[in-house]
Amino acid sequence: MNIFIYLFLLILAINPAYAHLHGDEEQDKVFNYKSPDDIEPYQAVDHGEEYYGCSGYLRTGFLQTKVRSVDTSSATAMAGELGCGYRLNSHIKAHLGLFGVLDTGLNSHDDDNIHGDFFNRKKDSYLMLGEAVLTLSYGDFEAHLGRQNFDSPHLDSDDLRMVANLFEAYLVDYHLSDEFYLGAGFIREASGWENGGNLSHFVPIGEALGGRDGNAWVSWLAYEQEHMSGNAWFYLIPDHLTIFYGELMYSNFLTSEISYDVGLQYDWGLDSGAARLGEIDAQTLGFMTSISGYDVTLTAAYNKNFGNTGAVASLGGGAFFTSLEDQTLDAATGEDTQSILLGVEYALSNEFTLGVAMAEFRAANKKDYQVEEINYFLNYNWNDKLTAELIYAVIDDKNSSEDTDQIRAMITYRY
Repeated sequence: MNIFIYLFLLILAINPAYAHLHGDEEQDKVFNYKSPDDIEPYQAVDHGEEYYGCSGYLRTGFLQTKVRSVDTSSATAMAGELGCGYRLNSHIKAHLGLFGVLDTGLNSHDDDNIHGDFFNRKKDSYLMLGEAVLTLSYGDFEAHLGRQNFDSPHLDSDDLRMVANLFEAYLVDYHLSDEFYLGAGFIREASGWENGGNLSHFVPIGEALGGRDGNAWVSWLAYEQEHMSGNAWFYLIPDHLTIFYGELMYSNFLTSEISYDVGLQYDWGLDSGAARLGEIDAQTLGFMTSISGYDVTLTAAYNKNFGNTGAVASLGGGAFFTSLEDQTLDAATGEDTQSILLGVEYALSNEFTLGVAMAEFRAANKKDYQVEEINYFLNYNWNDKLTAELIYAVIDDKNSSEDTDQIRAMITYRY
């Protein structure tokens, strides 16, 4: 298998950049913490794709998680994508994308010490057809059929490892105007590091979330204008759960040098049918505000779950404003869970940003759940072609004597 991976990465390295299939696509957030610069309306499917020639990325990464005095797991890997598109006419287009991950040979010979987030279930290199999508257009209607990227609050590509989460989906959307568009469809399967450990294969959405089988039926309405954007989503995964999510964001300037952002979110989830994920009764509110000026951004966010169970889980980074590199509100157990986040970023230049974000996740009874996390990060972005990310997370579980440190470093070149 490794010889095929090497050949694939060699092809990636010498492939000329004829065009960019995702030329207008915003890069995914560096980690779960939603910096104001990363908060954009959920796009569902990408309408800025081009379908000429080939493009992709090359990536190398290091990940280490250390549970102090217990165990340490780490991984280094190389990865790449080779995607090629074809346009038959203005109505019919197609795109195929191969993804490969290669063990660098620097990892432990003991699989128990290899971090599983980079490799397949056997902790080996792999090659997969991650994208195979047919796009059909007519007027203001567009259909995206097959394996593809998908961006939504609870099902998200979430590109935080070597290969992003990918979905087999059958979606149709309609642009009502320049400000409004809506869509609907169903999502059969998902691959990626959050699909239950079988990241190199596509598995049913219900299974990826921890249940059995199950497609996700989804519909959405999105609105965007100069200062305000909003979106509403409805998900139904039969015999698992039903979800509604709504979000409203407002941005403006106080002065020519100082801007601000304010966000509100509401998330509701309830188990359905056979309830294969167990009891779910969640209602979560969220608030976010930030102020930016003179190369500094200050952010504060708060989430509170009023349901009888924990917040709704996600396949991807999740919707909540207070998410960090490791902790998200849906990980907190107990009654009346909540989380609060404070963050500060400083732009050293147009390319370099450094910052720190800290948050607490807890239940009403802190003995049920109380975890504090601090993220230190340094990001480099050159012309959206070369990006580098270094993140150090310290996770302090107040109900355990064993705290956790995690380091993630990734360099990505897009061509």
